Amino acid sequence: MENKQLIKWGKLLFLYVLIFLMLREWLLPIMELTDTGYYGLFILFILICLITNLFNLNPWLSACIKVIYIIWFMLFIHTPENGPFINSFIESIQAIFTGDWTSIDNSVKSMLFLILLWMTVYLIHHWLTIRRSIMLFFIITVLFLALLDVFTTYNAETSIIRVMIIGLLLTGVLFVEKLMSEYGMKASVGNYSKLIVPLLLMIIASTLFAFIMPKKEASENLPAPIQEVVKWANSSMNTTGKIGYVENDDKLGGDFETDNAPVLNYEADESQYLRIESKSTYTGKGWERAAKDVYVNPFVYKDVIKTDLPRGLDDTTLIMPIKMDKKYNFLVQPYGVYQVLSSNEKDNGFYREVESGKIRAVVRKEPITLLNYNVSYRAPIYSEKELDKSRIEMIKKDTALSKDERTINLQVPKNLPKSVSRLALEITQEQESVYDKANAIVEYFRTAGFEYSRVNVGYPTDGEDYVARFLFDTQVGYCDNFSTSMAIMMRTIGVPTRWVKGFSPGDVNGTNPDTKMKNYVVTNNNAHSWVEVYIPNVGWMPFEPTIGFGGFDNQIEEEKETASSAPQNKADELEQKKKEEQQKKEKEQQDKLKKEEQKKETQKKEVEKNKDTSAPTIIWVIVGTLLLVIVAIWLFIKRHTWLMKLTIWSYNKKQVSLNTAYNKLLRYLKKHKQLIREEGETLADFAKRVDMQLNTTDMMHLTLLMEQELYDPNAKPKHWNDFKEYWENLINKTRG
Repeated sequence: MENKQLIKWGKLLFLYVLIFLMLREWLLPIMELTDTGYYGLFILFILICLITNLFNLNPWLSACIKVIYIIWFMLFIHTPENGPFINSFIESIQAIFTGDWTSIDNSVKSMLFLILLWMTVYLIHHWLTIRRSIMLFFIITVLFLALLDVFTTYNAETSIIRVMIIGLLLTGVLFVEKLMSEYGMKASVGNYSKLIVPLLLMIIASTLFAFIMPKKEASENLPAPIQEVVKWANSSMNTTGKIGYVENDDKLGGDFETDNAPVLNYEADESQYLRIESKSTYTGKGWERAAKDVYVNPFVYKDVIKTDLPRGLDDTTLIMPIKMDKKYNFLVQPYGVYQVLSSNEKDNGFYREVESGKIRAVVRKEPITLLNYNVSYRAPIYSEKELDKSRIEMIKKDTALSKDERTINLQVPKNLPKSVSRLALEITQEQESVYDKANAIVEYFRTAGFEYSRVNVGYPTDGEDYVARFLFDTQVGYCDNFSTSMAIMMRTIGVPTRWVKGFSPGDVNGTNPDTKMKNYVVTNNNAHSWVEVYIPNVGWMPFEPTIGFGGFDNQIEEEKETASSAPQNKADELEQKKKEEQQKKEKEQQDKLKKEEQKKETQKKEVEKNKDTSAPTIIWVIVGTLLLVIVAIWLFIKRHTWLMKLTIWSYNKKQVSLNTAYNKLLRYLKKHKQLIREEGETLADFAKRVDMQLNTTDMMHLTLLMEQELYDPNAKPKHWNDFKEYWENLINKTRG
């Protein structure tokens, strides 16, 4: 007896370990593609679900354990800056019903994901213990990974191999279990070994064969229908992933839609670019932080913020009130930021990341969200004389830039195509100053046929470089394409650069009557990237390479020789007018681009309307598909119940004959209870056997009615109501 129990538990444990490994293959790509943290805690929840099923805990106790874990998980990851937990929870539930997915708190998203995992493990447990077949889950897993490999940036090559091995083991062990049960084989180690060892040898041999055999290269061009599906899927996914500001930039590319959802309001005399952070390590696909420790400079209210960016003079200090509509755990900062003066949270401190320049508000070292705060800034003014004197060879002698900073901000990938550096050299070779070289690249984008577009951008393939693809292939893109290309081209000619993220100035929305300052509204559409170039003896200077944007030209002035300068001469006035006209032209170009995009969007919607193919956003596709799969699986599992109810309902409607109903019952008994009338067995004997197994007398009553109709020529045909009760009872009995 002990040996049987040992074999039973060993077999179950082995199966559940394989199921755990299969579920892990689902979890890994989801965590990577959605940039979700707390991997260990999700794994722990899967283990809890599997263990409670393995030991057959009381359903109510099992449910209580899981609910407690989910509540603890939500409280654990809930951040204080989102307000009281209950308020965030209610707001998130409201956001779910209104479709405002960006407003859902991370804790509620995690709750929904955990519930989905719970349901998935329950279904697998049902397949494993009741159906003794895991083939459906196996096939769905392979399809899931294959689709991710085709339609996303996730590389599922090794995952599919692992899943194939795990799936073959699972299906093989379950088949062995069925085989031994059907033939009444003794559950011993020897019998299991005889059946499972050949299976293991077959899996090992087929795996080795797959690795050793030569493989044909994948087709570069998909069939036209598949290409259309890939294009639509990429468009849908990119749209969702690229609306507004995101912190993960390791895979740049893809299309995105316009989104006018407000992010913040600020007041200023003139429009300002709002900086958030810079990144220095380019991978060929996107930007990452440098692989080293993150150093920070802590400060409190009214402390002068330590920064490597230039500031204006003391008498140029201005105040910028900022009101956030969207919750971020960092501060936006105008160029020349000097102090944080006040906010709606009085007990917090701050720190600035030395490398990226990102500023966060903290309470007990944990980042929080400030919804209202004021910053002072001194907009930098760059001397045109110093800019003209700047030379590349001066960079190494400039002590304001450390050797490490110079190395980090000159980094390019080893496999960067040589054509990028050749183009950069060709564009800049006639300019002498670093400032003019930077402007030459900015001008190149405006005159060489490049197009600003948020659609039909796409991702680089595995062998493509993001910059090279934009410069030499598509020449179509948005701010990330232009800014990344300029940053890398400047680095190839020996000029340190940083890739900067934040928001473009936004649109004017009235004037504050008290301060007389303009109010600017910044939306998700204003999420933007640009470049900071290191000018020797001047410092870091921002440049706007994206066509259609105004840029930073208003920060340059001629060197003033005396404290009280004379009025501008006519040449200065003409130059100022020239700059204003240029800015006006760029504004008109930007407005034109916006109108063209809106026109394209309208045309696109009209085409979709005519075709009746309103493409949903990817989140609805995912949620809808999952719901359909769950409903389909539930209907499949419960098919005996609802099919029988449907049969009863249809028979009530049709008032069928006794003969029809009796034959239907025999088919149900054969299919669901393996009760088959043997050759030569009378109806009465068969009825006794059925009643004995089902613990009822209904089959005998129904059979007597049937025999009367069959063998008594004077008997009247039975009406439905005469035998309905017996028949329904027996049909329900076949469900167990």
